[in-house]
Amino acid sequence: MISRRVFLTGAAAASTGIGALASGIAQAAPATCQLALRNASLPGTVRAYVTGHEQSTGAWMLLRADGSVYRPTSPSAPQTPLPVDCSIPLGPAGSPATVLTLPQMYGARIYFVRDDTLAFFLNPGPALVEPAFATPADANYGKTWSFCEFTFNSAQLYANISYVDLVTALPIGLTLEGDATHTVAPLRDGAVGGIAADLTAQAARDGQPWDRLVVRGTGGEVLRVISPQNLMAPYFDQPDRMPFRDLWSSYIDEVWQKYRAADLRIDLQGGRGVFTGRVSGDTLTFTGGHTFAKPSSKDVFTCNHGPFANNPGDPDDKKGLLARLAAGFNRSLMLTHPDQPNGAASADYYQGSVTNHWARVVHANSPIGYAFPYDDVRPDGQPDVSGAANDGNPRRFTVTVGS
Repeated sequence: MISRRVFLTGAAAASTGIGALASGIAQAAPATCQLALRNASLPGTVRAYVTGHEQSTGAWMLLRADGSVYRPTSPSAPQTPLPVDCSIPLGPAGSPATVLTLPQMYGARIYFVRDDTLAFFLNPGPALVEPAFATPADANYGKTWSFCEFTFNSAQLYANISYVDLVTALPIGLTLEGDATHTVAPLRDGAVGGIAADLTAQAARDGQPWDRLVVRGTGGEVLRVISPQNLMAPYFDQPDRMPFRDLWSSYIDEVWQKYRAADLRIDLQGGRGVFTGRVSGDTLTFTGGHTFAKPSSKDVFTCNHGPFANNPGDPDDKKGLLARLAAGFNRSLMLTHPDQPNGAASADYYQGSVTNHWARVVHANSPIGYAFPYDDVRPDGQPDVSGAANDGNPRRFTVTVGS
């Protein structure tokens, strides 16, 4: 399963009207900037890989250690191993950064792997098959690796260390220097172990498979912790076997019952107005005629199925409502806070017995970072802790691995 969350988080920012991508940027960004890759603290060998789509053509491209760009050609068969070595060796812990020239590219990732290499494959097209963190059959599954995401286009460089999909034992930090300096701190030492322990304890409390989110190596060490939607995904066509399939069912029923007789008020913020919603039948209808069918647990966790599907053709107002509804459900605010998002504070999040415990635990162990796709929804005046950085005039993009 390959996930390009930089698009989804970008969509979230646009839908909320308060994210980085929602701000207008007048001047064109430069055609290139410096990319600095640095091993901050990890013992052993560390390699990096940079993948993405060329901005001008959409073709796949990978950077190489000598600074050149490799553009793969279409293979004759699926799952053909990448024919060239695109690994970028980094120096030992604390050594100077490896500096390359970064061209404009989108849907891009920077991978790091410790004491190993990553296997990439090509399908006809060509289409790059990247490492899969939630698929045990993948060649990279048992290795210690992580990634961050970015898009560098004519408007800006936008990057994030989203935890929408996973948290790993390789903490990544970002520094983007341009018209200002933007810094995103890595996870603290031991955070991934704390997340794993907290989720295991939650499974013991409520009997839900939170402990199955923890992926361990052959020695029992925590390699990564994946989000609920990635545990659920292989079962989307087998709903009766899908983990967490009924987690939200009773909560959703209560929410729908509550707003049959009471107003749900959602502020789209940025001067876009407050929209009022009521439930009739199984449909929640807001001012302006924007409607949402009754969601399922799958819809809540993914924020991109059923009534929460992010349809590009939908009006901006409906996208804004979707973002705030999805955030309200994941934070279990829907029964307690009929005014959203400004009627709640972060201390109110995840207080319900039914909630997104993945998001709760990730935030308890990390000061920043998306834990679900609309985690950038926040009350007016509250700080942005989404783990993103953007600049319209990027000069140097430094990505570190290690605390």
